[in-house]
Amino acid sequence: MKKATKLVLSILTITGVCISGITAFASPVQTIDGREGATSGDITIKGIIGEFDNTKPGPNPENLDQWINVTLPTTAIFRTTEESEHKKITSPAYHVTNHSALSVRASVSNVTEVKEMSEVDRLMINTIELFNKGVSTVTATPLFTLSGNEGNHTVGNFQFSGDATPRNASVESNPSFKLVLNFAVEE
Repeated sequence: MKKATKLVLSILTITGVCISGITAFASPVQTIDGREGATSGDITIKGIIGEFDNTKPGPNPENLDQWINVTLPTTAIFRTTEESEHKKITSPAYHVTNHSALSVRASVSNVTEVKEMSEVDRLMINTIELFNKGVSTVTATPLFTLSGNEGNHTVGNFQFSGDATPRNASVESNPSFKLVLNFAVEE
């Protein structure tokens, strides 16, 4: 009878965990062993009532991506310098700001919609190579990690640098692409 009861309780426990959609191993566990005199345990319960606010600390939502709350520019520019006879590439500094309560990692993920990059010998974002001889060399690479909004490093900076070989330095050309950044919560 004891074996049957244990089997039924085990099946009900496993079924309950599976149906709830919550991973049983998502947080630390405790063992209550009556052989050691323990007959009770405490479980800390946290809830979210109302709309989740990713700007203040609290329990994790079901989807951790809901923590992501950053601002970033929608456009950026790079250019060659007259002093280098249009062979050195530079840019202003651009900023990404984390408004989330948790740290967020920003990664260079991809470049798309590439146009007229043949004159670009090499283009970097910070220390990450984006193009070599006009061809994308992007592999998913972390750019920086931003601390939660109560930390000291909520703003990450990036800028472009590199080299170019213009066909005719007295005529403007306009290479372009879309830079894809990926954001992930750092726990």
